[in-house]
Amino acid sequence: FKGKQKDYFKLYEATAKTIKKVDAQLRVGGPAPSACLWVKDFKDFCESNQVPYDFISTHHYPGDGFGNIFTVMDALKMMKATHDNAKNKVDLGDTLTQYFFKPWDYKKWTKGILREMDEKARQEAGNVPLFMTEWNSMAVYASPVHDEKYSAAFLVKSIMDLKGVMDAYMFWCCSDLFEEQFMLPRPFVGSFGIVSNDGIPKPNFWGFKLLSQLYPKRLNLPMRTNEKVEYAAFVEGDKTQILIFAQDQDYHKNETHEITIEVNCDAKNVTQQRIDDTHCNPKAEWVKLGSPDNLTLEQVEGIKEKTRLRAEPLPFTAENGVTKLSVQLHTNDVVLITLTQE
Repeated sequence: FKGKQKDYFKLYEATAKTIKKVDAQLRVGGPAPSACLWVKDFKDFCESNQVPYDFISTHHYPGDGFGNIFTVMDALKMMKATHDNAKNKVDLGDTLTQYFFKPWDYKKWTKGILREMDEKARQEAGNVPLFMTEWNSMAVYASPVHDEKYSAAFLVKSIMDLKGVMDAYMFWCCSDLFEEQFMLPRPFVGSFGIVSNDGIPKPNFWGFKLLSQLYPKRLNLPMRTNEKVEYAAFVEGDKTQILIFAQDQDYHKNETHEITIEVNCDAKNVTQQRIDDTHCNPKAEWVKLGSPDNLTLEQVEGIKEKTRLRAEPLPFTAENGVTKLSVQLHTNDVVLITLTQE
């Protein structure tokens, strides 16, 4: 599409009105831009011109908040680098990582930047249903972070920050096998999915699994603090969960955090589920195997079994209605602690 905004709006108007003529119950909306652009412009256009719209859709990545621009010159440089590396038998995935993955830039990104963009989009959308149809820890294909705990910590932080601002919030994407850009055959090439091209759940998969286990009532505690370590607490009856995450944009940072917690209950059992360097880390198991280009079925099943999310006992003391425990985290670790009184 080579038109400008006004041309797109004209296209949308013709399309939306035609759809509604076929069936007024069909839901239609837009403008589906990147970086949360055009949200207010789209709403104003539709309302000023009596154009039907049932929702507003958009998407974003953390770099969008800093004016990321990929130029024609960048594309030409990438193609030359790919050509030169291919002649030298350098893997395409490694070439893309070398060219696009720039952790020294990413660490400058503001922590919680998606939340800022989410709130701005919500303000512009007003009460109209607002769908964030694509997001991830970064928009760069062949980024190691997509296969590592960095992505799990990022998504946990982003969703804990959200607190109902969006009507839909859809991660990109389910599998490393998808129709856009590349489908490189090697395992763990830094693609966007939560499941590898061999069907192995990655750390971000287990991040969503942790979130799916949370009890229904979130306690009214300080949130969006952007401290080095953040937490949220959830309860169901006499059961309590504490979700702790040390999310950071700095890919190379590896700080250690000793956390002491007191909970007003007499716990009988305390467990922890972890996403860190030694838990839910299938890429590390693949590296132990020598980073083979192709995994056997037995190797795939072995990695799955070794890296599935598990509940482990966590030492604690319970006395006079207070349970005390300690936990250690490193940068971009995620821990879910569950306390029960039975």
